[in-house]
Order: sequence, then structure tokens, then C-alpha cells
Amino acid sequence: MKKENGVYKVPVTVNGTPMQFILDTGASLISLSSTEAEFMMKQGTITDDDLVGQSRFQDANGDISPGSIIRLKSVQIGDRVLENVHASVISGAKAPLLLGQSALSQFGKISLDYRRNIVTFD
Repeated sequence: MKKENGVYKVPVTVNGTPMQFILDTGASLISLSSTEAEFMMKQGTITDDDLVGQSRFQDANGDISPGSIIRLKSVQIGDRVLENVHASVISGAKAPLLLGQSALSQFGKISLDYRRNIVTFD
């Protein structure tokens, strides 16, 4: 992981697409902006069959935004791969990529070493 603008980012490969996600233990789901989701749809790595439903999401400021819930076929961090993980797609291009509990909870124990910028999944 690396610290950038006060947050810790982790390299994650989603459905074969490499991205940098903010490690966010307070987020309930992995979160993508509509920009990333549209890009992945154009690439064919997300399809209409991956749409689970619609919802409204509250951010850390208390603001509520409409969005969709999708199923990600694969979420890879290092050599660990999760399959069929739910994620939110928030309307708006400025929504950050968040690595939330829908993925983190499946890893079990997570250790953070802030001095060496390492996240370990046990």
C-alpha cells in the first residue's frame, strides 16, 4: 500500500483491470464510480448480467447518492483472489475507488504496518 493525500491506496485487480483503491474499513462495499464502471462495461469486463439492483448510498459526510449494486467476478489483491464480490457503483465521476468490507471481511484478519506501508491478509 502507499500513502497518497492522507489515505492509503492498495493495488487491486478487478475483473482483470488493475486499479488503485483507497483502503476503507468504514465502507460497507467495494465502491466504483460510474466512470470506472462504464469503462469496464465498454471493455466487456462488466456486463448487464452483473447488475444486482439499485440502491442509495450514504457517504462519510452524510450525503446520499443513487447508485447500483453489481457483482464483480474477481477481486485480486496480491496473490489472493476473491470471486463474486458485491460492489456499489456511485453516480458521478468523482466518487473514489473504495476497498470496503464486501472484500475485506472475506480475508479474515488484516494487519496494517504503517511504517513499511504493508497490508497483510492472514
